[in-house]
Amino acid sequence: MANLFLNNSMSIYEIDSLARKYCSEKQWGMGIFIAVFDPSINDVLLVKTGQYAMDADGGTPWNLPGGGVEPGELPSHAALRELKEETGLSSPSGLRFAAWLERPYFRSRWGTTGELVILFCGVDRTNGSGLRPAPPEIVQCGFYHFNLHEWLNVPSKGNDNHPLSPLPRHWVYWTLIAQMMLKDPKMFPVIHEYSSSEDMALPLEGLNYGGGLNYKF
Repeated sequence: MANLFLNNSMSIYEIDSLARKYCSEKQWGMGIFIAVFDPSINDVLLVKTGQYAMDADGGTPWNLPGGGVEPGELPSHAALRELKEETGLSSPSGLRFAAWLERPYFRSRWGTTGELVILFCGVDRTNGSGLRPAPPEIVQCGFYHFNLHEWLNVPSKGNDNHPLSPLPRHWVYWTLIAQMMLKDPKMFPVIHEYSSSEDMALPLEGLNYGGGLNYKF
């Protein structure tokens, strides 16, 4: 992973520009996701994917809204576009950059290797105005109370009685990062490199927050 210094004073435009340059130089793809909370910053917007995303155990996962960045598109614009397309919600207030997550092992459907994932976060102050799913890609969406310990016990694959099943582990950790960012304006963005897809299911130990700060889950 490159020697990056990302701090909480960087503008969204600066992050957009840096991410585009970084991916261009490495010839990586880019994905974006956005964690949108209610004003209490306790309930977060999740979407349930359709049959196209069915896992090996027959479950269709819940996740944060997001997807790929189109050619020439800014990452932040892509996040807001995906949010609108998947849930009907317009731009949240206080949009923040939360995490810079690298997946050098990732292989795309086009055969390219490497991906940078940018996580944004913000607050919906419209009381969910216009909220709706977008089938067949998104079959359900809604705001759900974020309880770290409960969510870590939700099955990550297959089907279960829990309303948020299945919920892959990395979405839990990413949601926590976003919640922390929104609750603490002084917090530095997270920088992390995953070594494998299996690594994404593990707790994020000793994360680097760009300014020498570390936090352990």
